[in-house]
Amino acid sequence: MVPGKTLKLAAGAALAFFLVAGCAVKKTERLPVLALQTATLEDLRGRLERQADAVHTINAEAELVPATGSAYSGVIEQYHDVKAFVLAEQQPGTGGNSLPAQAGRHIRVLGQAPIVRKTIFDMVADEREFRILLPTKNKFVVGPTELERRSEKPIENLRPQHLFEALFPSAPATGPRAQAFLEENEFSGRRYYAVTEIVEAEGAWRPARRWWFDRTDLALVRVQSFDAEGRLLADIHYGQWQETDGIPYPRTIELVRPQEDYRLKLIVKKLTLNQPLPPERFRLEPPAGVETVELKSASADKPDSGKEPR
Repeated sequence: MVPGKTLKLAAGAALAFFLVAGCAVKKTERLPVLALQTATLEDLRGRLERQADAVHTINAEAELVPATGSAYSGVIEQYHDVKAFVLAEQQPGTGGNSLPAQAGRHIRVLGQAPIVRKTIFDMVADEREFRILLPTKNKFVVGPTELERRSEKPIENLRPQHLFEALFPSAPATGPRAQAFLEENEFSGRRYYAVTEIVEAEGAWRPARRWWFDRTDLALVRVQSFDAEGRLLADIHYGQWQETDGIPYPRTIELVRPQEDYRLKLIVKKLTLNQPLPPERFRLEPPAGVETVELKSASADKPDSGKEPR
């Protein structure tokens, strides 16, 4: 074969290779164009206030999915999902734009094992006290709602009021000791509005809560809360907002509690809003023969006592 012809063949082969390779590299993926919504701080505050004022009671059937190694692992470690029945109520005006109130808040969560429908926990809480029945552990745990002590025993970190905060997202506080400001953020190619609330205590200002809104539809997707030292107390994620009787409500709620080292996801299957709930449905008493464990704050424990408080 003559050298000139060989060079032409080689050049043609190289050109074909680069054309094919170029086509592979330059392949364009068509994605839907997401239009960004715009809103002011007052617009977003109004959305939160309307949502808080619209929901007074919740009656839901849901799937409760705990994370492996969470504080729930000692209770439902053998179950990958739990059928949960959730009842919750708050009095009108407790979730609006005033500082978070506790009065008039009640919640009950009953968890059953899949298939056999055996009760594995039943817990209630109001503004004063929480009560948790753990039949599989033969324990009845009681403690003040504001208890902040973290226990090394997983069952003692269960707090029904944590789930209440996730079910009823509130609005930023107003007044001389609270302020809110708006900023824009972007993560993984999506843009969000973030409303941050700061509060004044003992002459110092600190972040208290932060609300995240997806800019494609202005839906609430995340709420964070912080303690006086700036530690993350709760990180709540919302998804699949749908309307029930004209009221929007999320169908997935994921609650992360870093200080108690647990997370769980609530997948709502059935939902009724604003249905009257009789007071007796929030009552829970210890059955005969069950051990009662009374939790107290660390300051209430005797300094020379290494025993578990009863």
